[in-house]
Amino acid sequence: MSFSKLLQAIFFSLSLLVILGLFTALSAEEDITNWLSEPATPLAEEVRGSFIFTLLLILPFLFLAEGLLIFVIFKFRKRPGKEPATFHENVKLEIAWTLAPAITLVILALSTFTLIKRINYSPHTDLVVQVEAQRFFWKYTYPEYDIAIAEEPLVVPADKYVTLYGTSMDVIHSWWVPAFGVKKDFMPGRITELWFKAKPGVYEGQCAELCGPLHAEMLIDVKVLPEDEFMAWVREKQAEAENIEVRPASAIEQAREDTVDVIN
Repeated sequence: MSFSKLLQAIFFSLSLLVILGLFTALSAEEDITNWLSEPATPLAEEVRGSFIFTLLLILPFLFLAEGLLIFVIFKFRKRPGKEPATFHENVKLEIAWTLAPAITLVILALSTFTLIKRINYSPHTDLVVQVEAQRFFWKYTYPEYDIAIAEEPLVVPADKYVTLYGTSMDVIHSWWVPAFGVKKDFMPGRITELWFKAKPGVYEGQCAELCGPLHAEMLIDVKVLPEDEFMAWVREKQAEAENIEVRPASAIEQAREDTVDVIN
């Protein structure tokens, strides 16, 4: 086999391995918590599309550069009876391999910044949830329904635009659910906005900012329910809040007086 045919075989094998690996990742049977194999929101689908688009644009540069390197090493090496090549400089080639990556980077920048703008600003809002991050749990408040929960899964309706307004009570935390394609830092003294529109399912995530000794246990669970099931959950939580027994002020005063009498 000639050297050129060997290079072609290597290039073809590497390309095939990359393509097979990509299809394997996309078709993997996994839980619906991964933006690559099974995106759960339109944003996650766009992130996956951006990833594949970027991969297809940059892989040719990898293969071309490494292929040329291998070719030059063997083609122009020193051999018995032959000195190594000493040529250098090719203005046209240098201009070409400078302009081509530059144009590619401009294309990638435009597509990426467009996606980042989509991620940062919600086009619409059906439900607002306020999030308070604190070492080492999350508190969710639903102002519209007068509900507040902590150390429980976030419950939201399916196929609705959900906007989270988050802040931190101590250090920087990061709310990250991979299947949603969103990750935002929550910082003390600031309000951060993120949004998603997810299909029904149970999704997992975690704090993605090192926040202390129990950082690894600051997990995120999100239950995305059909609208009727979500409203049933809302009514259940409202009923729980109303059924909390509040001790009358008179009883509290009586208990205080009894305690004083015992001390005296």
